[in-house]
Amino acid sequence: MSLNFTTKVFKKEEIRLADTTEYIVRGGRDLFPLLPKAFDGVKQIGVIGWGSQGPAQAMNLRDSLAGTAIKVAVGLRKGSASWKKAEEAGFSAAAGTLGDMMKVVADSDIVILLIADAAQAQLYKEIFKVMKPGATLGLSHGFLLGHMQSVGDKFPANINVIGVCPKGMGPSVRRLYEQGKTTNGAGINTSFAVEQDINGKATDYAIGWSVAIGGPFTFMTTLEQEYKSEDRKSTRLNSS
Repeated sequence: MSLNFTTKVFKKEEIRLADTTEYIVRGGRDLFPLLPKAFDGVKQIGVIGWGSQGPAQAMNLRDSLAGTAIKVAVGLRKGSASWKKAEEAGFSAAAGTLGDMMKVVADSDIVILLIADAAQAQLYKEIFKVMKPGATLGLSHGFLLGHMQSVGDKFPANINVIGVCPKGMGPSVRRLYEQGKTTNGAGINTSFAVEQDINGKATDYAIGWSVAIGGPFTFMTTLEQEYKSEDRKSTRLNSS
């Protein structure tokens, strides 16, 4: 299914794939100066978790937004074994770029939730309670939507909900981002989704997030498509 979208910041392209019309945004470091405009109203982006995607996305966002007024902070549980790894990657409590998970959630205008699926299912209600009204929840797959649908829950009506889903593992997202400093076009393609848009900015937040983590091609999907495609892949793997 091809999805169209409107962006106020980036250049959208129409391409033909077989008999299908697709719409994409081509990424690149030349777009980094557009990121403050794409993230209009955002002072802090919180990256929650330090698993596969967390380190890559946090470091890529930080590096892409260097020199802007937008802070990237990592949120982890107190006493987490990952705390030292985040410090080794250049995040620190002293600089306000590393802190307790719920404090970072509460202080962030965009909350990118990259903790494990089981932790998302356990903690999402608490996370929603501490998020700022008008903030944006960012997801990198559709699990949480699928879980909430299964238990009859909905996202709070006063937040944006977006997704950016890299089509590769976290270490590749970081490695190819760094390769992109010298090799034009290096990066991991991403899909993006807009589940809720309460302020008319969610699409550009999502595309800006994709560009900032180094996506060379960004195309639209839905969170429901994301979790259903993951379910189909899991079914194939389990039956093979």
